[in-house]
Amino acid sequence: MQNRRIMVALIAATMIMICMAQVSLAKYIPESYTRSTNYYDVTGDPLLVATLVGDNEFRRGEDAVLEITLQNYGAIFTIKGDEYIDPDDSDHSNEEKLAAIEFGVELKKSAADRSRAVLLADGAPIDVAAEVREIETIEAGKTGTMRFPIRIDDDAPAGIYQLRLEVCYDHIDNVQVEGTPNNPDVNYWNVTETWNQSIPVVVEKESDFKVVCVSSTLIVGETGFLNITYQNTGEVVATDAIARISDMLPFTAARNQERIGLIAPGESVTASFAVGTDRSAVPKVYDVSTGIRFKDEDDEIKISDSMQIGAVVAPGVPFSEKLGAAKWWIIAAVLAVIVAQGWRAWKR
Repeated sequence: MQNRRIMVALIAATMIMICMAQVSLAKYIPESYTRSTNYYDVTGDPLLVATLVGDNEFRRGEDAVLEITLQNYGAIFTIKGDEYIDPDDSDHSNEEKLAAIEFGVELKKSAADRSRAVLLADGAPIDVAAEVREIETIEAGKTGTMRFPIRIDDDAPAGIYQLRLEVCYDHIDNVQVEGTPNNPDVNYWNVTETWNQSIPVVVEKESDFKVVCVSSTLIVGETGFLNITYQNTGEVVATDAIARISDMLPFTAARNQERIGLIAPGESVTASFAVGTDRSAVPKVYDVSTGIRFKDEDDEIKISDSMQIGAVVAPGVPFSEKLGAAKWWIIAAVLAVIVAQGWRAWKR
């Protein structure tokens, strides 16, 4: 994940360098500028505003696609003639046509061309796709759409995070024409602009769980207890919580779920499951899936992510060893009976 974030930063830096290079090139005025005619001085610029479409609230571990529109609120502000066309000039008709051609191009000053954008996490616990998005042209009053896949980190704290949308685009700065109406040579020069905008993303508060302790008294061929301690690592109280374990060989649970009630944030609760182990089971650590069904703060039923634990099964004790371990208790019990009977006989 860290490598991907480094890649995003490198791509963003590359895009900025490209934009800066284009700005420098835009300042260069070719020789044709001094030979062509400027019939109009038109002022206008594009004005892009980004808007996140749809929901901006997500859960930890969620994959999503952010759909961001770029609305161009640009406009043409002033139109002023710069070159007087003499109606008595023998080339008057051609001059008018060339002026009209220039005017048509000048009106495109409010359009944003080649809009390139990258979305940056800026330290937020969110993984953002590292590709640069591009829209060819966004005319004034029009919108363009970009989509950025994201993933919320599994351990992201709840809160509001500001992602940074970095955009650069070109627009026409000046236009001049020369040639003939049938073969016009339109000279225009672009400038490149850059801007940033914050895109807020909310990681929702929720109950979240992890297993903090596992102990067991499971023995091959016998019934024991599997004790699992869960901790609420989230920010919201979980109510009516029920812990569950998966049914799988070689285990047979008398009940595969246990009610554990209310679990406040940071609180730990232990559930004990009575589990029988098959006689053919191999003594080892078995993987067991567990999870919690609960109600959230809106009283809606939720299911936690599945958690994997290790359940230790110990070897069974042979009957002879069990008998050997119990013989002293048997002898003691027999002696107690004999003493009791002797005491009664003496009393008589």
